[in-house]
Amino acid sequence: MNSYVKPIAASYVDQLNRRLLEKEADSNNYIMQSNGGTTTFDQAKETPINMVESGPVAGIYGAAVLGEIIGDENIIAFDIGGTTAKCSLINKGEVKISTDYYIEKNDRNAGYPIKVPVVDIVEIGNGGGSIAWIDDGGSLKVGPQSSGAVPGPVAYGQGGAEPTTTDANLITGRLSPENFDYKVDLDSVKKAIKENVSNQYGLSEEEGALGIIRIANSNMLNALKLISVRKGYNPKEFTLVAFGGGGSMHAPALAKDLGVKKVVVPVASSVFAAWGMLMTDLRHDYIQTYIKRLNDVELEELNKEWIKLEFQATNQYKDEGVQENRIMFSRFADMRYSGQEHTVKVPVPEGELTEKAIDEIIQRFHNLHEKNYTFKLDDSPTEIVNLHLTAFGTVQKPELQKLESSTESLDSALKEVRNVFYEEDGWLETKVFHREWLAPGMEVQGPAVVEEPSATTVLYPGQKLMVDVYGNLIIDTGVE
Repeated sequence: MNSYVKPIAASYVDQLNRRLLEKEADSNNYIMQSNGGTTTFDQAKETPINMVESGPVAGIYGAAVLGEIIGDENIIAFDIGGTTAKCSLINKGEVKISTDYYIEKNDRNAGYPIKVPVVDIVEIGNGGGSIAWIDDGGSLKVGPQSSGAVPGPVAYGQGGAEPTTTDANLITGRLSPENFDYKVDLDSVKKAIKENVSNQYGLSEEEGALGIIRIANSNMLNALKLISVRKGYNPKEFTLVAFGGGGSMHAPALAKDLGVKKVVVPVASSVFAAWGMLMTDLRHDYIQTYIKRLNDVELEELNKEWIKLEFQATNQYKDEGVQENRIMFSRFADMRYSGQEHTVKVPVPEGELTEKAIDEIIQRFHNLHEKNYTFKLDDSPTEIVNLHLTAFGTVQKPELQKLESSTESLDSALKEVRNVFYEEDGWLETKVFHREWLAPGMEVQGPAVVEEPSATTVLYPGQKLMVDVYGNLIIDTGVE
């Protein structure tokens, strides 16, 4: 896989570097990786496979950093773009990394395993451009087919004829026509929803549009359950950080259904992944196959293997100009019960390992296996499959700036009042606010809509929103 993408990836990186030099950019340039860290241009050209999913991963990492800043270490990161919705769970500040990532894997194809470290992420084909359609059995579906950017949703007026999630949000009043880059023909959007959805079930245009939103939300909710409830986590103990162009529009409803008490919509949420990249460190992962039963392992030999990996990492960072005092290590072992195929990633203590440390590693494995697979086998032999060293080269990061408070009232941020169609309540008169005019400390009661040029936050009846000192929107979903 790496060899397959290497020529075109190397060409792209070279072209990017050439353009930066032409612009006389005086900077240290790095490229985001799928493991949640960055690397140099030269290293990216050698192992471009490590850039798989790097864009969404930057958002996941950014959510973890934001959680640390605002005091929430348990985070569900939720990213909705034009084509897909992506989510990942961060427990106690730890971004989970997996080496079991597949390209092109779905319910019909086995996909291609790439076996490189990738942030544990669930992705489904539901986004703003996802097309609504009716299957042979008469059931309404949304996605995974997408209208893309061209021709895009019907609302774009660029030739798209099939209704999408974006079109449905427009018809229900959640989106405003004036926030589109194109002149919106509402009659064409209504016609597309009526002919392709509403007429099949004897519904009005807005009821058909709401049906599209409900199906899309149901698909996204299943993805959120995959990373939380089905892995033994209680959603009530987590905060949902919503970003991407569509994240904040769907998150309040999804959080309520999932049982999440709080939603955070960060500043510049539509490009939040870019901020996440700025908050990362250099990162390299070194994985060494080392199949040994832990009860029979030679401690001296095992310690030597860790030293080798750390020596390799230190030398690579020195070649990249990173000072040794800026290098940090984290150790993990991919472990399993003897005879199993699947593994669990287990944190390994730093320093020289002793018999006591081995006992601790085994106990950690039993606990993590039970958490991931609902059972453990205390009397079964355990074995290491891989040694995994993560080496960080720390870099200086920008600080999140606090906003100045305002003496203005909430009404100063009011844009308009318009009707919005809600699932349980139908059409409701809803206040619409300019996000950029909301100041720290202001509170908004639902139903309400908060608009910014590239994203919209939809607040449901019974929910409330508060602006924190950084400008983040903190939503109380009403979940007890």
